[in-house]
Amino acid sequence: MAAKRAVIYCRVSTDRQEIDGESLEFQEAKCRQYAELHDIDIVVVLHEAKSGYIHYTLREKLTFARQLVRDHMADMIIVFDLRRFSRNFVHSAMIFEEIESAGGEIVSVSENIDNSLTGKLVRSILSWSAESEREKIVEYANRHWQTRSAQNLPLATGRAPYGWEWADKEKTRYAVNKEEALVRLSIFTMFVDEDMSVRAIAHKLTQDNVEPPAKSRGWQVKGTGWQSSTVHTILTGPENIGILVICKTKAITTPAGKPARQPNANIKTIPGGIPGIVPNELYELAQYKLKNNRVDKSHMHLKPEDFLLKSHVFCKACGYRMADRYRVYDGVPVGYYHCCKVNNKFAGCPDMTDIKADKLNALVWEDCYRVFEAIDLIRDTIRTRLEADVQNFLEHSSGQQQLAQLTQEIAHAEVEQTKHTPGSYYYNLISQDLQNKRAQLRKYEEESKHAEVPAQLLDLYQQNVLNFLNFLSVMKGKYHEASFKEMRNALDVLGVSVQVSAPLMFTPPVTHVETDKEWLSLVEAGALSGIDPKVLGYRASKGEFTTTKRDESRRNTYVHRDELNRFLPTVTLRPQRYRDDIQPRVNITYSPIFTGVQSCLM
Repeated sequence: MAAKRAVIYCRVSTDRQEIDGESLEFQEAKCRQYAELHDIDIVVVLHEAKSGYIHYTLREKLTFARQLVRDHMADMIIVFDLRRFSRNFVHSAMIFEEIESAGGEIVSVSENIDNSLTGKLVRSILSWSAESEREKIVEYANRHWQTRSAQNLPLATGRAPYGWEWADKEKTRYAVNKEEALVRLSIFTMFVDEDMSVRAIAHKLTQDNVEPPAKSRGWQVKGTGWQSSTVHTILTGPENIGILVICKTKAITTPAGKPARQPNANIKTIPGGIPGIVPNELYELAQYKLKNNRVDKSHMHLKPEDFLLKSHVFCKACGYRMADRYRVYDGVPVGYYHCCKVNNKFAGCPDMTDIKADKLNALVWEDCYRVFEAIDLIRDTIRTRLEADVQNFLEHSSGQQQLAQLTQEIAHAEVEQTKHTPGSYYYNLISQDLQNKRAQLRKYEEESKHAEVPAQLLDLYQQNVLNFLNFLSVMKGKYHEASFKEMRNALDVLGVSVQVSAPLMFTPPVTHVETDKEWLSLVEAGALSGIDPKVLGYRASKGEFTTTKRDESRRNTYVHRDELNRFLPTVTLRPQRYRDDIQPRVNITYSPIFTGVQSCLM
């Protein structure tokens, strides 16, 4: 009698268990011992690291084992226990039915169950027990984090953030890790005080042999260098100023069976929940720089002077900020501002506007002369609005964001409270949470009424404005001699915004030519249609109409009369004189604080 063939299926719930290897190796060893004892040939051993609660069809190794049984390439599936198949009672029953209907057997090494009716009953009870066990685990985990959340304690589900460590074994509070805290503080100092970019900070830390967070925590990572994304995460974290955010994301399983994370509706903010490391003023300055850093620091050209108006130029047709590009003509690069809204075929820019950078730079800077001449009025206007602008910035920064987030959390908690019976455990838990949140909201609202302008942020803004005023005083009458940095600072303070329209287009006056000649050279076609032969040659090279070489003159390019008449009604032209005369295409506006200055110059 031929020996039976078996597939050994081993499963654990997480990748970490799979890496450790102990659970999988233990299961495989026990299954192999069973196969040797009963003289069973092993076809294949399958290892899988996926949750037993996701749908069984999304587990590739189990699907492969089932396919082997259906194709009669294996007679049974051996597992260490029945929970390896699934922790869902219905899924387990479907797997058992599928395997047995294909003539296969199910063998559990740790559970001696036969295929009799009594054995099937016991198997069903064990499947129900596996699902019940999982529900108890989930309930305990939920109760654990809900209790800690109600007490405004860290969830303690992982390692402490970089810069802190757990102060006790129960993980109820954080303590500052002095060495890591110095690194975190130095990142803010380099970013704000030394004006280093996020990428430059990452390079600096790597060159100084500072271990990145993952490496310093003992994670098995290959890279030893800092990533710019890590530096950005550290700069934006509210924990820097003592605000702890818990329940930010939750683990889910995608329809494909892959683990993932998504935003958690139960997110909670705990002011003072973690010791602060960075001064509030320094943190606010960093957030202000990050808000404007993309425009100010990204993708600078080797010759930034060619694009004086970088980030100030917008396409009038679509409203998008125009990018700066070079085009090479006869080996000479020429700068252009170009609209790049082409990715969306349903909402792309209809005009694809472009304009020569040197002409636009000169036009806008010359227009700024008019504003510079009203220096006394400018000085009074800036000083009048200076503190108001800074205060307006602060009112829309973190304080208002915290108020909005807390209000949203209270509304969500009130909705959840209505779902539970008054007096129940969850109802009382949510009531306590609502009471704490409302107390925090009252505290925030009171503090926002007495908010003061941080001196450091005010000094930074004032310094930029004073530099501009000093520039006006020193450079009066000779603004064309200003340096690139002075020009950029002046444009920023003035709030210059430039909108560019596409050049005028028109159709040629002649849309049909009458001639006895059947074939026309491009020179002849140009004379009859009124279009420059070079333009016709360019349009032909783009495939807009067909040309050919004639035997009587291989040096000239010819177009058929009918082909030319087909092309002429469809062509639109942008003459060079319209492209070079950029003034009608440009609209220049300034910051609203200079409204009085502009009106007196009109």
